[in-house]
Amino acid sequence: MRALFKVTALLAKVLLRFDGIEQAADTDALDALVRAAAEPNDSLVLRARTDRAAAQDLAQLVLDHWMATMPTSEAAA
Repeated sequence: MRALFKVTALLAKVLLRFDGIEQAADTDALDALVRAAAEPNDSLVLRARTDRAAAQDLAQLVLDHWMATMPTSEAAA
């Protein structure tokens, strides 16, 4: 579960850096993305350290944010 949390945080840091935001701490980077979500969940990052379901939800949130930055398949065709 720790590995999932760390990889999720790394992706969050990359996403934020694209937006010109520098966050050195894993928790800070994840908190920034969670707060920017359509339905922010203030406890998600804290719970993701110890709860597998929360870690998976957090990873999905960050991955969805990443995928939203990709071109659509129609534009690629």
